[in-house]
Amino acid sequence: MKNIRILALLSALLLFALTSQPGYAQSHRGTQMSYKVDFGPVYPIEGQSIQLKGELGLNDTTGVVEQLNFEVPLISFQGTNGGYLAWVANSWNNPDMRFESNSIKKKDDHWIAKGTLEFRRRHNSVEIEFYRKNIGHEILVEGHFQLRPRDFFFSSPPLDLVPSSIPIKFTMLYDQPEDTEKKEEVSMK
Repeated sequence: MKNIRILALLSALLLFALTSQPGYAQSHRGTQMSYKVDFGPVYPIEGQSIQLKGELGLNDTTGVVEQLNFEVPLISFQGTNGGYLAWVANSWNNPDMRFESNSIKKKDDHWIAKGTLEFRRRHNSVEIEFYRKNIGHEILVEGHFQLRPRDFFFSSPPLDLVPSSIPIKFTMLYDQPEDTEKKEEVSMK
C-alpha cells in the first residue's frame, strides 16, 4: 500500500513537470515588446516577448529622460509564427537584440532616442520614438521603431522572405523614483 502511494505521488509530480510551462521572471508587469509582419514565408507573423529588459536613465535633479536602453532574447517571442524574428536573426548564433541610446531629445509631446541597435551581432543607427507618462508611483514608457533587417546582412536576403521593415512596439513599466514623482508629466497618445 505504501509503495502504491509513493508511485502515485511520483506519477503526479512527473505529470505536473511535463505539462507545466516554464515561467520567466519579470521585473514589472506590462513590460513587453511585440512585432507584426504583413507578409512573409508564412502568414500571419506576429510575436510578443515579456522578457524585455529595459533601462531608463533620469536626470537626478530635473527627472528628464537622459538614457534609454533595452535587451530582449529573440527566442523569447511567442505568437503566431513568433519565431520568425529569431529565424531572421539566426538566434542560435545571435541570441539577443539590444539598443543603447546616444542622445535623447524631446519633440512636442514625445521623445526621440537616437542610438545603436545590435541585431545579428551587427550594429546600425536607429531612431526610437517614445512617450513617457507618470502613473502614480510608476513610469510608463511606450515606444516604437522600424527594424530594417536588410541593414544587418552583408548581402540582402530575398524580399519575399525578409521584408524591408518590421514595425516593433514596446512598453516598459518602472518604479518611480521618490524625488521625481511630480517633476514631469507627459501625455500619452
